[in-house]
Amino acid sequence: MGKKQGSKWVNKFKPSLQWPNITLDLSQPRQRRNAFLGLTGIFIVGIAMMVGGFKGYEYTESAEFCGNLCHPMQSEFVRYEESPHGNVDCAKCHIGPGTSFFVKSKIDGIRQVYAVLADTYSRPIKGPVHNLRPARETCEECHTPTSYKDNIIKTKQHYDNDEANTPVRSTLILRMGGWNDRTGVSDGIHWHITNPVYYIAADERRQVISWIGVEQEDGSLKEYFSRDMLNMDREAYVEEARKKGTVREMDCIDCHNRTAHYIPSPEEAVDEAITLGLISRELPFIRSKAVKALSPSYADVAAGREVIEGIRGFYQVKYPDLYTGQQTAIDAAIEEINTIFDETHFPSMNLNWKTNPSNARHRPAPGCFRCHDGKHVAVDEAGNEAQTISVKCNLCHTVPIVGRGNDMVVESPVVVGEVPPTHSDFRWTIEHRVTTPAQEDACYQCHGQGFCNNGACHNLSHPENMLFSHAEEYAKQGDQVCYTCHQDILCSRCHPGGIVSNP
Repeated sequence: MGKKQGSKWVNKFKPSLQWPNITLDLSQPRQRRNAFLGLTGIFIVGIAMMVGGFKGYEYTESAEFCGNLCHPMQSEFVRYEESPHGNVDCAKCHIGPGTSFFVKSKIDGIRQVYAVLADTYSRPIKGPVHNLRPARETCEECHTPTSYKDNIIKTKQHYDNDEANTPVRSTLILRMGGWNDRTGVSDGIHWHITNPVYYIAADERRQVISWIGVEQEDGSLKEYFSRDMLNMDREAYVEEARKKGTVREMDCIDCHNRTAHYIPSPEEAVDEAITLGLISRELPFIRSKAVKALSPSYADVAAGREVIEGIRGFYQVKYPDLYTGQQTAIDAAIEEINTIFDETHFPSMNLNWKTNPSNARHRPAPGCFRCHDGKHVAVDEAGNEAQTISVKCNLCHTVPIVGRGNDMVVESPVVVGEVPPTHSDFRWTIEHRVTTPAQEDACYQCHGQGFCNNGACHNLSHPENMLFSHAEEYAKQGDQVCYTCHQDILCSRCHPGGIVSNP
């Protein structure tokens, strides 16, 4: 195979490697031209690679890439497009600026790609995102919750679940608040942002709050514990949470947790469709039937379609004449209910309006009442309850003024001057019935003569056995009526295991 040359063996089959002899003589026109063309080609290819790489990176940061290419996120993408943030790329909120979070997101993206390929991703996508960047580094680049905001008049259009789909309109003033530089006063809804608040959640979705710490002017924390923890070693519990890193500073996302992926409840979605004329209010009980069809969770789309189609059978049996004369309106209503279903129910992801609740309000999810429920208390040195977190609804908004049916035109609330001491507690909405005729003149100075034209509150007669008969009263009067006065009392307060029908 080989022969010996001196002290080395040489393989006669091994080819000898020689570099080509390249001579570049720029004095020759042909070589100058070739060199120029070669350098130009290299430059063009380099630019193309840079532009292509940038465009590729830009695409991976786009909402289209996240929502369409990534199958598990398609349901979230549907809600994102309907949200006020539909023109903001996903990366703006989920990553934000800076190299560290960019690298962290790409590493996390590798894990997500594997989960998609292995079909091990969560159904539904879990919320909230626990490693999300702090809102002060993302949201607050556009929003400024630390500045004082004016009050906002809010009007909500609802419909009752009766035969006539009676319209119900609620008007209130939202006290946005925040920090006022000129007065040095912080109040209203955004008080929570301008005053450091910390909390410990007992569950992954942050719906059960066990501890709350409010930073005082001297830097100390005033601690509030859930009553369930009063007999526990509270200091050890908080210290252990600090070690685990589960003590969270409250920011925008703790209330606006579904701001770009909010799924409206069936009541909200159907009310909006009726208001827009997409569902005819002339169809008896259409609001009730639509909400009932959209409320459950379904195993697949076909099961939901079948229940929605059953609405047609209801009118065929109960209102045969109307069914014949209003066929077009019934078809349009069923089509719109199917559209709402497609935009709020995602059976393949086990996702609907109940799975990832929004905390920006207190209905149908607890929202504000996670903390403001009358069950989080501060204790003194002896272990006795010293103070409870306020449940006064009018800290954040005025008493809702509600008009029903023919009483739709009511006088909206107007805040002028100092609030009377009697109005400091929301119970005033219940207790003011004892106002004497002589005191009414003082009421009219702020509210006007028409203020009491509130059909949802007045002229309601609660029977003596209301504790046992309120289910029937609730069905008769409609949920909007009860909720006007009982905003801080959820059914789950007395029915923690859920509400069941009588056998």
